Amino acid sequence: MSSLAILIEQINQAASICFLTISIVNFLLGAFGLLINIYVFTRPTLRQEPCSMYFLISSCYNLFVVFVVMPVRVLSNAYDISASNYNLGICKFEYFIFYATRATSVWLILLACIDRFLHSSPQRCLRQLSSMKTAKLAIATSSLFVPILYSHMIAYYELYNVTNANGNVVPSCRSRKGFYSTFFGFSHMVVYSLCPSFFMLTFGFLTIRNTQKRNHLVRRITAENMRTRRTNSQLLRMLTAQVLVIIIATLPFSIYQLYTSFTSILVKDTLRIAQENLFARITGIMTYFAHSSSFYLYTLTGTIFRKEAKKIFQHVSRIHTVDTEQQGIHVLQFRHQQMIPHLSRRQRQ
Repeated sequence: MSSLAILIEQINQAASICFLTISIVNFLLGAFGLLINIYVFTRPTLRQEPCSMYFLISSCYNLFVVFVVMPVRVLSNAYDISASNYNLGICKFEYFIFYATRATSVWLILLACIDRFLHSSPQRCLRQLSSMKTAKLAIATSSLFVPILYSHMIAYYELYNVTNANGNVVPSCRSRKGFYSTFFGFSHMVVYSLCPSFFMLTFGFLTIRNTQKRNHLVRRITAENMRTRRTNSQLLRMLTAQVLVIIIATLPFSIYQLYTSFTSILVKDTLRIAQENLFARITGIMTYFAHSSSFYLYTLTGTIFRKEAKKIFQHVSRIHTVDTEQQGIHVLQFRHQQMIPHLSRRQRQ
């Protein structure tokens, strides 16, 4: 085996190992954390906050990403098990649903940023827009609007024979070659990464400026107002952490997709294909941290979130303690019932 073939094999092995390792970490983090998120954001302390509603629905979308999208991608990329590479209908539907779901979860975080801006506004008419009614309407609208932005995938995703990282020609579900490939790479980068990230940063900056302005106003602060301010401040910190992770996790892969669309007409040797495959797998699987890490970010940045999450473990601990005590009582009762006939026989003797 030549040194080039050995190098290509090492690159492919590194790509597979990195992909599987990061996938397992993402799945474990998301499976545990997102279920806790849903429980916490439905607690009485937070469920009346519009921002919490955005977090809650985003967590539901992310659950789909962790439990459906990630396993399908692992089977496809690591083990070449994918019905979408052999059936055109599944190809179109699967990629459309997977891309639209992930983008919708990110846009819901953007809506949470907008809600914090509205809530912090010194103008009463804008503050009134930060409500549960507005949140429900915005969530329904984005859940329809974002899939519409990806609806072109149903028409322009097709099956092609491509050369994989090992140099073998295999069927693959991909965007139509030519202009559409470039269009899709650019549009996905805008919809999934650039546009949400830009507006998240913009509304985050405006929210901080509004908060600073309101802090200069002299007002009578009651205990209830203090609790509300602390809750809003913690929600803002949680949101800021989520935004930064989304930007860091999604932007590299979006740039890579744009790169592949521009270089799709080039003839590439096996080494370059293997190198691009390594970069694609690492940046691609890193995007899932934007969907699986929210619980840990919220725990680090939100005191109120930590308190509600802590109640879960305390409740589970109490249930376990009660069950243990009940089991002990049942054992003692059983032993006592067994001893009564024995004592009766001894008394008769």
